[in-house]
Amino acid sequence: MLERVIENWLDKASERSFQLCYCYMLSADGHIIIHSTRHCGMEMGKDIITVGPDGTPCAFQLKTGNISLAKWRNEISPQIDDLVFGKLSHPSVDSSKHHESYLVTNGRIEEEVSRAIDDRNRSWKDINPCFRLRTVVRGELLEKAQKLGTDLWPSELTDTKTLLELFLENGRGVLPKEKLASLLESTLPLRFVEHKKEPSKDECKRRVASAAILCVIATWNFSKENNHAAEIEAWTLYIAYVLALAERWELPFKIYEDSFELARESIYNSLANLCDEIEERRYLVEGNPLTDPYIYGFRLTWLLALMSIYALWRRNERLPEDDVDDFLREFCQEKWKQSDIFGEAAIPQVLAFLWYFRKINPTKTPDDLLRALITTICKRNGPKGENPFPSPYYEAEDILPHILGIAEEPLMDSFIGESYAIEGLVHLYVRRNWKQSMKLLWPSVTRLGNVFFEPDNSWDFYRWRNKHGTHKIVYPKHTQKWEELKALSFESDGANIPPTIKNHPILLLLFLCVYPHRMNAEVLRWLDTEMEQIQMP
Repeated sequence: MLERVIENWLDKASERSFQLCYCYMLSADGHIIIHSTRHCGMEMGKDIITVGPDGTPCAFQLKTGNISLAKWRNEISPQIDDLVFGKLSHPSVDSSKHHESYLVTNGRIEEEVSRAIDDRNRSWKDINPCFRLRTVVRGELLEKAQKLGTDLWPSELTDTKTLLELFLENGRGVLPKEKLASLLESTLPLRFVEHKKEPSKDECKRRVASAAILCVIATWNFSKENNHAAEIEAWTLYIAYVLALAERWELPFKIYEDSFELARESIYNSLANLCDEIEERRYLVEGNPLTDPYIYGFRLTWLLALMSIYALWRRNERLPEDDVDDFLREFCQEKWKQSDIFGEAAIPQVLAFLWYFRKINPTKTPDDLLRALITTICKRNGPKGENPFPSPYYEAEDILPHILGIAEEPLMDSFIGESYAIEGLVHLYVRRNWKQSMKLLWPSVTRLGNVFFEPDNSWDFYRWRNKHGTHKIVYPKHTQKWEELKALSFESDGANIPPTIKNHPILLLLFLCVYPHRMNAEVLRWLDTEMEQIQMP
């Protein structure tokens, strides 16, 4: 069954998903991935640049489908000269060594094209023996994918069923994160494996690459539909489970570095592609225009969060400012008043926007928005509140039927008197030194119990759901000295945050947006400190 899924995917894969999967195949073969194109307006005939296991630079041009003589002449042949003769301009590549050139397709190369390539190789040999075009075709790709995948992937009937369900998603809706998490858990050895032996580092490295290919194939329809938000969530989940594995078995970063960086780059590229799409679209309506107004504000909050994360990521990397930064600034300043939240699962999204908004708006408006958020939670979730915000375990798709009045049954849980976000939000507001405002808010704050989950093991922090931990409720003191509250609010060691994510604060922020149920005051304080250190030009 899995072999058929791989074959079906390979025949239908879009160039973007095919390219990412091939990067993981190359990485598993010992290549160091130097560059993978985003397929934007600037392409140089080299989709992937690597350094091979023997230190030789390699350049790959990827195509989908069969390569006929007409396709070769009209589309591919003009790019080949640049692929073979053009120098690889990259600081990580030794320009004194000429690179090996590859034409890769998930289809077949027709006989006439093979002859044309052979003729070119013979003519180039007289000029320089290094000038040569190699080819990789469908059969070789299928063999690589099956070798890397089927001996490691889950074989239980329930897991195969989950993979098929994901594979057959239409790709235009919300990513079924719980299903993808289930597949990743069954692929990566987080618990003791056979005979209760710790998996070797080589085994972990292979499993990480295998899980990446599984992720590509399971979400191929989302990629085909250019559902960038779903792609971002999928690769955030993947990174979370890779870090869970690293945390579980104390793996050195070099063991999973290549796979981690490929997923990280995929997220960044999806953010960039989403930014391009938003900039090109006049309206942000999705689906039925008659019902979209009911959920437009919720979706806009998610878009504001993603664009804010993209903007912060660009600044954290200290990229030169350009038109992209101008658009991100204008978009966030223009659209924030139309945003809305459906529950506490949206709080990390709001905070992502506020951390960026504070950098582009020097007024007290961002702090006023934070205060308004605290006030709203206290009012709606307080003892006498109405229509309380659901906990972060309830995502938008869980809540929307109730908001639209089409739910068949009411929510079973009651959210009155508790909040997962209130303590962290209060600490962030105290950090802004609004003493008098906080004094007025404090009586309402003390009527809410702060709820949080404390996992038994550090790696459980990354798991979508787990039974190994304790849910706790802590009530604040009715009277609290300002200096004591400030001392607690400014504590930002993040001692209980897994160290594997601390070197990547932007990814932790994105992780919280995808995993809102991992939100707690300690994580928010640590993130606030990290976001403050990002400098605007």
